[in-house]
Amino acid sequence: MNSNLYKIVYCSKNLIEGDDAKRDAEIEQILQTSRRNNKVQNVTGALLFDSGYFAQVLEGPKLAIEQTFERIQRDPRHGDVTVLSVQTDGHRDFPEWSMAHVASSGGTGSAGMAALALDTASLHPAASADEVLGLLRSLVIQED
Repeated sequence: MNSNLYKIVYCSKNLIEGDDAKRDAEIEQILQTSRRNNKVQNVTGALLFDSGYFAQVLEGPKLAIEQTFERIQRDPRHGDVTVLSVQTDGHRDFPEWSMAHVASSGGTGSAGMAALALDTASLHPAASADEVLGLLRSLVIQED
């Protein structure tokens, strides 16, 4: 275990307006900025995007995670930001990813699981943090 590791799992409502091309461009911009900043700050994690929601795990030094999360909370593309869990020790689930990304659309397969996990998270945040983290782990491995 790493006592210096800080991990947050959250979900938020997608407030990106526009067609699929605009949304995809915004997500790509988020990923490029995140990967650049996270690498410098020793932050790793994964982002799941479904057309209605974001779910993300951020892991790294506490100050870096707090600053990153504050930016997310102020970002107009995120609404109803809900913290599902915070851990102050443990291991990295995404050590090789400055920001892994899984996109889902539609309602079947991994997309359906993502929507279910995110809907469950809005109803039962504490219980669903592990579900969201598990889903991100499995989908990142599939995408890799």
